[in-house]
Amino acid sequence: MNRKLPFSACLVLMFLAALLTFQIVKVQDQIKYNKIVKEFTVKPLENPKLSEIEALVDEHYVKDIDNDKLTEAVAMGYVYGLGDQHAGYYTADIYRELQLSIYGELVGIGIRVTLEQIDDAGTERVVIFEVMENTPASEAGLEPGDVIYSVDGSLYTDLGYDETVDRMLGKEGTVLNFEVLRDDEILEFSITRRHFDSQLVTYKMTDADEKIGYVRIYQFGYTTVNQFKNAVNSLIADGAEKLIFDVRNNPGGEYDTIKQILDFLLPEGKIVITRDKNGNEIIETSDASEIALPMVVLANNSSASAAELFTAALMDHNKAYFIGTTTYGKGTIQTTFPLSDGSAVKFSTQYYLPPSGESYDGVGIVPDMEVKLSEEAEKHFYLIDESEDAQLCAAIKYLQNEK
Repeated sequence: MNRKLPFSACLVLMFLAALLTFQIVKVQDQIKYNKIVKEFTVKPLENPKLSEIEALVDEHYVKDIDNDKLTEAVAMGYVYGLGDQHAGYYTADIYRELQLSIYGELVGIGIRVTLEQIDDAGTERVVIFEVMENTPASEAGLEPGDVIYSVDGSLYTDLGYDETVDRMLGKEGTVLNFEVLRDDEILEFSITRRHFDSQLVTYKMTDADEKIGYVRIYQFGYTTVNQFKNAVNSLIADGAEKLIFDVRNNPGGEYDTIKQILDFLLPEGKIVITRDKNGNEIIETSDASEIALPMVVLANNSSASAAELFTAALMDHNKAYFIGTTTYGKGTIQTTFPLSDGSAVKFSTQYYLPPSGESYDGVGIVPDMEVKLSEEAEKHFYLIDESEDAQLCAAIKYLQNEK
């Protein structure tokens, strides 16, 4: 993934957000997929070209062979060869982190960071844009806007982005030693990593109008449903009469989660249509209960997958007005299959359509009102104030005029 794109800007340490998929096969279903595992591991070795390479290596290669590393490489290459841009291979360690992130049981310090370019020469820095509540980071006093200066005694300028983030990841109980730059002052932190519940939804009343509630959904994990319902119900209890849902830079998430959230918001009718490789279709529907308030959805070109379905379904039911820019355009469902050694493979297993039946795969969803952020606002997206956010301001203005 190109980290300069907004799609990769939202990173939760020890969260591995970009690895989220629509479906994960449960461990108890492992027996069902033993055949898949067997075919996956045997077929490549039966390939004449690979067999020829293996024979040449056996006869001539002078160095030691790490069979585990070789197997990992073959697995990665096999999945890559599918030509599915949304497919992937996960090592056992990465798959374990993926499962933790999906279920909201994270290990880390509890911050979200963004990669920020600070000059025309391409100089970059890692900036904390959110400190999650009830986490080691919030207890230690980290603040949004803090810039990662060094990790384990090595300067960010020497490490670069990937190495910096890698060093900040770690196991429960281990200590992360790092420095941040805050108002031209370097502050030292030593924080012990621990388990915490991921905060995938944040909410508040907008600054400009106390009758308009604002809900940001970072992604659709298993904990998103309860957090989202709590956010909406709390805002309504506090007097919100209109709602803004922000799924900008949301990479998607878990299939059952988006269904439950749409069912909560929408009246009786279709939610999503799925179609498998044999043309079999399943239509998911909502009950009659709904949230009957004027709504706006904010989305952009980094809103993908479940975030797009969320946007499209609300539009198709005439429940929400879409402000922002055309979305990413991902209309397929990926399933992650665990393998016998703890690793996993992910690939596209279904197409999905919004209630209208119109696919946006490869084209995205076009907004009702296109509003772009300024170049400066894009650069500092997660740190800008409400008044600097042209898309949010447009949503507030639209709702203020909505009867």
